Amino acid sequence: MSRYKVVITDNLFDDCQQEEDVFKNQNVDLEIYRQLNRPQLLQKVRTADALLVNMVNIDRGFIQSLQHCRIISRYGIGFDNVDIQAAAEKGIPVGIIPGYCTTEVAEHAAAMLLSAARRIPQRHELVRKGHWRDSLGHSLFRIRGSVLGILGYGKTGRAIHEQLQGFGFSRILVHSRGLVPGSRLDNGAEAVSLDTLLHVSDYLTVHLPLTEETRHMLNEKRLFSMKTGSVLINTARGGVLDEKALFSALTKGPLRAAALDVLETEPPLPENPLLTLDNVVITDHEAYYSEQSVVDLKRKTAENVLSVLKTGKPVFAVSDLTE
Repeated sequence: MSRYKVVITDNLFDDCQQEEDVFKNQNVDLEIYRQLNRPQLLQKVRTADALLVNMVNIDRGFIQSLQHCRIISRYGIGFDNVDIQAAAEKGIPVGIIPGYCTTEVAEHAAAMLLSAARRIPQRHELVRKGHWRDSLGHSLFRIRGSVLGILGYGKTGRAIHEQLQGFGFSRILVHSRGLVPGSRLDNGAEAVSLDTLLHVSDYLTVHLPLTEETRHMLNEKRLFSMKTGSVLINTARGGVLDEKALFSALTKGPLRAAALDVLETEPPLPENPLLTLDNVVITDHEAYYSEQSVVDLKRKTAENVLSVLKTGKPVFAVSDLTE
């Protein structure tokens, strides 16, 4: 029986125990790389039967160089670093792992909303510097009675609704491609147009994939149409936001604060102006992470590959998305 060559292109984890366990006794030769440059990596993957991919840019040229790859399995929910069209043209499914970190992202988004609303990181730093109620800060506002907006109402959007519904929001508004504006869901959420979501929400949390349709969806016009004094939370993808417009909206426009786990360029350049603002909370793309979620992620990414090698079909691929 012939053996399969499976390559992890850019391992970001301490070990690959889960992947090794999935492929054990499955006629798989697993090759693991961390930081190869593009020419080196292209040489390693050219004859691979399957790829497990973290953040490497899998563009059209990369895909065309693959001689008989049967699947590109991505560690995560997003797939914006893979040219989906080029992969489809070559008959290569792109596997993803929806739902592995739904709870973690919802919890992180809730924590960021509260941190931005109550200015917890800023007060923490003041205390560390020796201050105790002797420094002026921005006004704080009660969350109860305000309006929560959720942009993108798939698994994570619904999970953040569940996380936050006990905080006493007067309304929970949602906008999603599959929902008809004006309808009310069984859980009390109100489906509204994007314009209404922006105009009315006091707190807006973003849960969209990054696609050509959603890139810079929150541009200057839309950000400046948001409610005065509102707070924006993004734990989805940095490219959904136009960061230059966000800076303007935070300094000259309606936004009171923003909380971001993702940026357009990661890690951020030192000159990124968002890093200078006192009304911005930034974390380092860690919303997905927990000890439990990473184990699930690694195992399921490998299982996508094994399923293709054994049955010809991944457990879950981008083409299966309906939301």
